[in-house]
Amino acid sequence: MKKIILALFIGIFLISLTSAFLGTYQQGEVVSVRGNLNATSVNVSIYFPNSSIAIDNQPMTQLKEEIWNYSFSSTDTLGEYIYDYCDQNGENCKENNFEVTPTGTTLETSESLLYIIILIVTFILFLGFLYPAIKLPYSNKTNKDGSITRISKAKYLKLLSVWFAYGFFMWFLQTLNGISKSFITLTYLSNFITNIFTYSQWFSVGITFLILIIIFIEVWKDIILSKTIKKYGKAFLDGRFQ
Repeated sequence: MKKIILALFIGIFLISLTSAFLGTYQQGEVVSVRGNLNATSVNVSIYFPNSSIAIDNQPMTQLKEEIWNYSFSSTDTLGEYIYDYCDQNGENCKENNFEVTPTGTTLETSESLLYIIILIVTFILFLGFLYPAIKLPYSNKTNKDGSITRISKAKYLKLLSVWFAYGFFMWFLQTLNGISKSFITLTYLSNFITNIFTYSQWFSVGITFLILIIIFIEVWKDIILSKTIKKYGKAFLDGRFQ
């Protein structure tokens, strides 16, 4: 039993030596590709995430003693890069890897679950406010003769529902944008989601002001109609009795 446990520890130790993760870097960032090798000169080869060759057998710069470095700038492609480096004889080779993401970070499992929960909740809230925004009536109920005897407050709930629905939709897009930057390796799709979020932000201020202006106008109109109804018992939209 002790021999088995010892063998497992040795195996884990050897794996960690042969495949050490260099780190996570932001897209477009210059990566200092490092190597640890006792040699007079060291050459490195780097491979894109699709396994095509980025650089082939290029000399590394010695920083100190056994530490070697190569500055790699072709990091526009998202994903895991693999590199290997060997001594002057093409022997004593080692392999390593690093990852490139849009933000230079990767989400932990707990963070991923939180993002997903927020995404689901905000989408449900968006639909919850979108329904009354569509279904609630906007105008006052008119009688057969075209008169109005009661002012409806549903229009204000409708406008507020539109405002809240747009707000939660923005929150949903922001969360989706964060997820896309951390998980989606297809750059064009991630950029598409980012553009939708950016354009929605531009419209958000305008929509807020528009809704406030509409509410002000409707309040003013309802005040006039209320005075007319109080005086004559009913009011007409064409301005009779006013």
